[in-house]
Amino acid sequence: MGILEKIAEIEREISRTQKNKATEYHLGLLKAKLAKYRQQLLEPTGKSAGKGEGFDVMKSGDARVALIGFPSVGKSTLLSTLTSTKSECAAYEFTTLTCIPGVIEYNGAKIQLLDLPGIIEGAAQGKGRGRQVIAVARTADLVVMMLDATKSKIQKELLTAELESVGIRLNKRKPNIYFKQKKGGGISFNSTLPLTKCNEKMVQLILHEWKIFNAEVLFREDCTSDEFVDVILGSRVYMPCLYVYNKIDQISIEEIDRIAREPSSVVVSCNMRLNLDYLLEMVWEYLALVRVYTKKRGAKPDFEDGLILRRGCTAEHVCHVIHRTMVDNFKYGLVWGTSVKYSPQRIGLQHLMNHDDVIQIERADGLTCDFQDFVEMNTDPLAIVVVTSGTRGDRLLFRYPSTEPTNHGVFEKSKGSNPYAVKVTEDINVKKEPVTSCIRDNTLVGFSDSILANILAVKQDLCRKPFDLKIDDVRFVGYPMSLDPSKSKPGAHQIISFNITFVLRANVTSSVIQCYTDLVKQITVAIHHEEERCQYLSSQAKIMLAVHDEVAAMPEDSVESPYAAILQKCTLASCLQTIFEDLGRTGLVHLFINKWIEIWFCLPHKIHQIPDSSAVLKIEPEIIQKCLECLRPYHGVLLLEEKQVLQDSLPMDCSPALSRLITVCSPQQSLQVLSQEADLTLSQVFHIVGHLVYWGKATIIYPLCETNVYVLSPVANTYTNSDLSEQFKKLFNLSLCGQLAEFSYPVKLRESKDVLNPIKQQDQKVKIVLWMLQHQLLIQLHTYVIFCPPASRRMKKMSEEMCRSSGMPIVPEEECVSVSDIASVNSDESLALSYQGTSQFSKSPSSDGSLASEDRFLSLHEELYNLSKEERDCILDIPAARTLEDLKLFTRLFPYFRGDHHLEEIMYYENLHRSDLMALLDKFRSVLITCQYEDPATSFTHMDHHQNT
Repeated sequence: MGILEKIAEIEREISRTQKNKATEYHLGLLKAKLAKYRQQLLEPTGKSAGKGEGFDVMKSGDARVALIGFPSVGKSTLLSTLTSTKSECAAYEFTTLTCIPGVIEYNGAKIQLLDLPGIIEGAAQGKGRGRQVIAVARTADLVVMMLDATKSKIQKELLTAELESVGIRLNKRKPNIYFKQKKGGGISFNSTLPLTKCNEKMVQLILHEWKIFNAEVLFREDCTSDEFVDVILGSRVYMPCLYVYNKIDQISIEEIDRIAREPSSVVVSCNMRLNLDYLLEMVWEYLALVRVYTKKRGAKPDFEDGLILRRGCTAEHVCHVIHRTMVDNFKYGLVWGTSVKYSPQRIGLQHLMNHDDVIQIERADGLTCDFQDFVEMNTDPLAIVVVTSGTRGDRLLFRYPSTEPTNHGVFEKSKGSNPYAVKVTEDINVKKEPVTSCIRDNTLVGFSDSILANILAVKQDLCRKPFDLKIDDVRFVGYPMSLDPSKSKPGAHQIISFNITFVLRANVTSSVIQCYTDLVKQITVAIHHEEERCQYLSSQAKIMLAVHDEVAAMPEDSVESPYAAILQKCTLASCLQTIFEDLGRTGLVHLFINKWIEIWFCLPHKIHQIPDSSAVLKIEPEIIQKCLECLRPYHGVLLLEEKQVLQDSLPMDCSPALSRLITVCSPQQSLQVLSQEADLTLSQVFHIVGHLVYWGKATIIYPLCETNVYVLSPVANTYTNSDLSEQFKKLFNLSLCGQLAEFSYPVKLRESKDVLNPIKQQDQKVKIVLWMLQHQLLIQLHTYVIFCPPASRRMKKMSEEMCRSSGMPIVPEEECVSVSDIASVNSDESLALSYQGTSQFSKSPSSDGSLASEDRFLSLHEELYNLSKEERDCILDIPAARTLEDLKLFTRLFPYFRGDHHLEEIMYYENLHRSDLMALLDKFRSVLITCQYEDPATSFTHMDHHQNT
């Protein structure tokens, strides 16, 4: 008797047996046998027939919904209506013979909808390819059971029974029963509440039927024997189901009302497009999806691209969706929405998120992150590779890191599939994006050793030239070098050329490529020199090849990598590993090749990073160069490290000028003074300071004095629990936030001091300001002067133009003598000037030499000719303009009043005291305005921030 016959016999016996207390054990035993036979029916046999055609579809999107129903109930019509995919629809049954996928875009989520072929009664036993259809349904997150409203009752019962027979439990939750098999000790049975549907004897009979004699069973709820059998099998699938009744246009309104009130039911009409919007709402509800938005500090939430998660998700799940390393750096989060009592509320990792919540994640290093932060440019190398060409062909001798993550996209090996799975060979209606990324977990993947050897081994014509090759989303940067084979030992492996290559991301800028080219050129030239001196590369290559041969001789099932052994035996491989790790950690490289050739390198993109509120901004070398071009003798330099630490890090053969400048360096002195104390020329000081700034050892400031104006930096880390706050508290025993609060508005250094405090505390204040400048917490503001005529003069000019255009007469200015003009003529200053015989620059009618005075005014400076008549009149109307010395000084400084020169620069070039300059600005304040912003030479750490914002 076959399995199907046994199942039919048991079902007939169950139907014949009366249900009472005397037969409950017998029925429980029959149900256990029935479940056992059905499980055997689903399992594939040892002997399989020829490979059949399946129609499984790759799972994509945020969720999967399976359409199950009898033929001709409207599944294909619903798919074509809700998605852009067109499924064939006809008036006959079995129109759909394969699985047709579609995508529903709803609330920012992409929900995959599968139109499965219609199933018939007996599908669980394999009729009408029912097993394949049900196998796909088991992989879905939600089952939408399409029913014909005209005969819905019988269809619903039949489909539910078919799904129940193959282990799919609709709208049920997993029984709360603990079950564990043991090796001995018999059957231990316990319950936490009185049982009315099952007892210990029933449990023992079911377990004996399954040949289980040692187990531990704990009932935490009142469950039936069928539910206990499901727990024993462990292969049952519990999923939500939505019953969709189609063709409601063919039944009465009373019948529609009755059906709509049933649980988990939705009534629709696909042809008339009725109630489809409510169907989508119910699908979203039953899938238990929520949408969470991310936000950067100081920016609006990104409502265009939300994160789709499951209901009950926490802030930890949000971090995992953004990036796998977010949880390690998580500090706290700020949430706006219905999941908090007030907005924003500070939350932890276990906080439950609700639909449409907005979260701002604060990292332990003081930064904020969102989904877009991890797609920005990364300058860290992905790998470093050594390839040689010689008598043994093109060989890859070494690569680091050597471990490739498994299951990497297009290079993943095919795995065994479910024999009952259904698949589609090609779907022309859905646009699929193939996975072609060569980067996984910041590591190069998909390139075997032989492939890398073929693409990186170059011809002789390409040697001693920069090597730049882009493949998909990675870039190979190197500097190939050729060798003279005649100098190698006879009989040994002769190397003709070698290429050390850095693997970078393809989206790096040209400046990053140039920096890595310079580094690899240093390494290649150093190795070439040592090869000619002592056959260094040949000896190291011999060690690497020997390790490769040893690993190749191992059994095929050995998974040992040769590169780990090479790192232990080969000094060149150790040097390359150190270079790779230093570039990713600090961006500074300092080592000796063969303990002889010294390598110094600085990656400015890694060193000059701005810890902005939204991300870590990288400063391009071009920006640093532009700022250094603005360097002037009146600037100063602030070391970012202690003098002794910086001196100890210098190479033994460094320039004595560098050592002398570091020794006399002081933030209170300008570069001109430092050049005199260090006995260096000003050009030497400029070059040394530029070198220190480029290597991140110093920054440009204006010499510290009491008139300096400081304000909180826009990229300052103001978190109370940051590492900077703790470091500041250890140094000064003060609160960093409290000290930064004093600089919320522009403050002069003299104003931040308290004259009543002892001198030691005032000196500590200076040290605090220097510390803040070193850590980019403060910026210095300089005063710039801009010439701007009064608005009344501009309005008068506009009114005259309007009078001319309208034909109205214009009253001459000489006829409109004001009281102020008369007062200016009769003032003591005017009389004094007239007694001295100097010309009066008055606009009053009594001045009969106005033209001569204006000509004389223009003769003071050639740039005054560029002014309009109205602007010249504005200057001449100022009382201070009647003093010849003030007017001469004003005209001499007039070229600086365009907003391009700050006061300190004017004082330096014109050799003026601050008091004289401030007095002149006060006298001509009616035509001059002042504004404060940074000096271009000191603002390179914020220039890139402004460009990004």
